[in-house]
Amino acid sequence: MSLAAGKQVAHSRATVVRYLLIAVLVLKLIGIVSAWAQHGMLVGVQNGAELTTEQASANDGRERLIAMLAGLFFLGTAIAWLMWQHRAYANLQLIGSRDTEHTPGWSVGYWFIPLVNLFRPYQITAEIYRRSELLNGRDPIGGLSGPPLVGAWWAVYIVWGASIRFYTVMGKDSHTLETMLSTTNIELTSHVIGVVAAILAIQVIRSIDRFQQAFPVTEPVVTG
Repeated sequence: MSLAAGKQVAHSRATVVRYLLIAVLVLKLIGIVSAWAQHGMLVGVQNGAELTTEQASANDGRERLIAMLAGLFFLGTAIAWLMWQHRAYANLQLIGSRDTEHTPGWSVGYWFIPLVNLFRPYQITAEIYRRSELLNGRDPIGGLSGPPLVGAWWAVYIVWGASIRFYTVMGKDSHTLETMLSTTNIELTSHVIGVVAAILAIQVIRSIDRFQQAFPVTEPVVTG
């Protein structure tokens, strides 16, 4: 694929990812409102308020719907992100030194290897960011420090993933009012962290896309 075509494909995929991230962000904000409402309901019950079956059912249904939609949009965003990342990484091999630390395929594959996926995706994203910023013109790239934006995004993303797992485990054992309140507090925290993670992810992909769209494309000279 030519660099011009690669830039266009990467830009189209980056746009899709940004819109999906915005959808995830909106769902997280809705989740915060919903979890806060649940928290208020539980505190009310704790203080002696009566909770009807209809109120409990409506709350549970709302929470399940938000969780289902969030899961679907996260899955779609993850697939779109990996498709964009593969193209953006491949574009590095079309500009400057054309060197990369890994291959486009492995830039995606590392996400699926346990333990390795705790650090390698960050390194891949940092490499895409730095090489794109420098038009892949400095070698070795490994000597550069990681971009603060990418580091912040990855740290928040890891914490967010941990909070989701903690919330899931806690939710399975929430059978008393106290444990349900604790689980709701964890849910609220997870949603807030998710909002920050989505905002940082949008900034990461926007920055990399901007760098790559600035890649110069030398048109072939046609002689008669």
